[in-house]
Amino acid sequence: MDDDLLDLFGAVANGFQAQLQGLAAIERWGLAPFQARTLSLIARNADCSQLMLSTWTGRDKAQLARTIKELEARGLVTRRAHPSDWRTQSLNVTAEGDQASRQLSRQRIEAGAAMLEDVSPDEREVLRRILSKMKARLDGGGGPSALRGS
Repeated sequence: MDDDLLDLFGAVANGFQAQLQGLAAIERWGLAPFQARTLSLIARNADCSQLMLSTWTGRDKAQLARTIKELEARGLVTRRAHPSDWRTQSLNVTAEGDQASRQLSRQRIEAGAAMLEDVSPDEREVLRRILSKMKARLDGGGGPSALRGS
């Protein structure tokens, strides 16, 4: 594997993550980056459950429970009994949570657009295909041994 390619990939991922952490919306709403991500996921997936969030984020349920509790305490998220499973709670954003999520989404899109400004539409499509393949491999499509090269 080409170390330069891995270094470049890491630098882009870390740089974009740093930009997201500095978004004015995160500062305005006093959110940690993972809280902002969780809020955005709940806003885009009404009535989702903690288990769904755990699957989407790859984080454990305990960490998500703390994050949801913090978002709920700030008045950004509500919980209620899930309509089809009494053991599960549905998560939704409040009006204030929706406002925060929309602001975060706009700023995230702007940051992404700025990062991709010099990338042509054709290059973006190639990048999308490559990243989709990489994500599938990380999600288990190639199995752990494929990631280790054995």
